[in-house]
Amino acid sequence: MKIFYFSGSKKLFFLLTFSLLIFLAENAVCEQLKIREYYPSDGWKTSNPEQQGMDSAKLMIADEFIQNRLPDAFSLLVVKNGYLVFEKYYSWGSAEKYAVVHSVTKSVTSALVGIALEKGYLDSVDQKLIDFFPEYAPDDLDPRIQKIRLKHILTMSAGFRWNDRGPIMRDWYTSADWIKFTFELPIVTNPGDKFNYNSSISHLLSIILSKSTKTDTLDFAKQILFEPLGIQSAFWRQDPKGYHIGGFGLGFSARDLAKFGFLYLNNGYWDGQSVVPEHWVKESTEQQIKAFHHPLYGTFWYGYHWWVKQVDGCSSFRAWGRRGQYIVVVPELDLVIVVTSNPSLPHPPTSIHYSPLFDLVAASIDRKRPPRTPLKAANLPADVKAFIADYNQARFNKNLETMADLISDRFLYNGLNKQTVLGYLEVQLPYTSEAKIVLTKFKPEGDIANIDYVVMDKYFESPSITDQRLINENGQWKWYGNQVPK
Repeated sequence: MKIFYFSGSKKLFFLLTFSLLIFLAENAVCEQLKIREYYPSDGWKTSNPEQQGMDSAKLMIADEFIQNRLPDAFSLLVVKNGYLVFEKYYSWGSAEKYAVVHSVTKSVTSALVGIALEKGYLDSVDQKLIDFFPEYAPDDLDPRIQKIRLKHILTMSAGFRWNDRGPIMRDWYTSADWIKFTFELPIVTNPGDKFNYNSSISHLLSIILSKSTKTDTLDFAKQILFEPLGIQSAFWRQDPKGYHIGGFGLGFSARDLAKFGFLYLNNGYWDGQSVVPEHWVKESTEQQIKAFHHPLYGTFWYGYHWWVKQVDGCSSFRAWGRRGQYIVVVPELDLVIVVTSNPSLPHPPTSIHYSPLFDLVAASIDRKRPPRTPLKAANLPADVKAFIADYNQARFNKNLETMADLISDRFLYNGLNKQTVLGYLEVQLPYTSEAKIVLTKFKPEGDIANIDYVVMDKYFESPSITDQRLINENGQWKWYGNQVPK
């Protein structure tokens, strides 16, 4: 055995270092665990916005946004500092109504995976997927499937060919064996390389939970997640073999959705007890993989079945279900926002257009913000000013015919041709009818001009859209794209 001797100065250094580490560890926990006056196991306590540092008038702008832009919304709940400061129901929504929350289910499934790991039912996120389903491993199984691990499922990067809005989703849903269908999907990218949203692989997590815990997913959830939070409203649909659907199918009341968000706001703790492991909450809600970039609302990242995106300049994460179901958590503002919406398929689907709503709610909180850099419009020639004015007026009037005239017939950008762009605009216009484009850069080179621009709306300003082009065709400026080759 080795015996270490310390001089007096080294002993003092060791003691000071050890004390400092203990101090930092204790204070790190103190910063993460906010002392609450109560937990809403038996129901939410209410407060008015001003008592919790919010401006009611600004909060009503969020309410106006829903009424003007989001006709499918059923509810908006705002929890600040642990108190329900705003609760309103629209259309035929109500406090008693269960919401079909679609893919918010995925975030609940993620929480159950974290709990199962903590309790030893699962070993790690590096476990191989196929080890849970050896009966679905034929001799000619694609070797890349052998490399899929739980973390690839959680980050939607397993590599299967899939389109959640395409016919393959319907074929999977109507098949007799959802597991077999998924394992027979072709692999198109290496596991971990690329985000591709896939509800079929989320369902595998529920089956893994059932196999590992020796109980069905709903019973497991009730015992270790729902009951501690006082959630009574949950129902959960099942697949043809009786497994609860891992990627969708849950129903909650809006208030119970807020409880789940509040649990994550408190790092997985509830009334002094750890419900979801704190480290799992942190890992799940970190940026694990880039999901996509939206031209109006910026970049969306993905964690472990949680979406990650800033809200009003603050770090934030969200559970996001199709057709406008949301739990948005903004830890540094001590804020939870819940939205439920009409579960029947609207035309067009509107869920991406809820994004400005969360910024509007957060903007009602009184806090110091860094000074905003004023938008500086480019100095434009008269004919370019006229082009932008005509295009903005056509957007406002929802006049697709005029908008089409202002897009080059050879327009092609990121695989989108002119007709695809017009289809996208037709979907978008009802939710951005007051938006206008402002050029912040205009650099002409002959008939081609390089431009940057932002989209200004009554309720939001888009991130700067860079490296775009205009083309002067027959004396008229048009959107260039990158041009279909002749």
